[in-house]
Amino acid sequence: MSDPQRIRYVFDLPDGSRKSLDFTFDAADFRLSNAAPSAPPFWTELKFNQCANCPLNADEHPHCPAALQMASAIEPLNALVSFDTVGVTVTQAERTIYAETTAQQAMSSVLGLIMATAGCPWTDRFRPMARFHLPFASEVETVYRSISMFLLARELAAANHTQGFAALEELYENLHIVNRGMSRRLGAATRADPARNAMALLDAYTTLLPAALASSLEELKPLFDAW
Repeated sequence: MSDPQRIRYVFDLPDGSRKSLDFTFDAADFRLSNAAPSAPPFWTELKFNQCANCPLNADEHPHCPAALQMASAIEPLNALVSFDTVGVTVTQAERTIYAETTAQQAMSSVLGLIMATAGCPWTDRFRPMARFHLPFASEVETVYRSISMFLLARELAAANHTQGFAALEELYENLHIVNRGMSRRLGAATRADPARNAMALLDAYTTLLPAALASSLEELKPLFDAW
């Protein structure tokens, strides 16, 4: 069994203190597996301001699953006000990101991650985006990622989902030809290794992606089960 995925948010607060939020996710489907608070606050009860389109019932779900996880995240930061400036370090398996931003912007990133992974039947469809979490994404980045996720979800739902990617494979075959030509240009332009090595690294993806396409799609499928 694969190790769980983890994301950590560390907040450097205006008073000089530091608070950490740790999130653990299932390695396959990226559902949030943090323990719920032992004494959930009243506002996490499902019937408290329950969303009009919520399909859950209180007998099976006494508490809103997203609110339960939010309670644990909000409590350590409840002294902040919206426009406080905070330093935020986000550590993921692939990268570490640092930003100085407003408390409201930082919490928006945290709450979006929780909403997509905590088990809300509606926001569960955004779990694939959470798996490739991009903290502090701009509006344009979010639109791009949302549309890309939707199109991939539709492709995976098709009976023969690999058929639609033939054009992508062809694109990468042509990109490989372009990279080889560009590498020759760089070889004539400079004797330094970094530029040519950088092009070689770029070109590696042109051969790896088509070969890995089918297996990668199978690996991604559990993220899209809400679709």
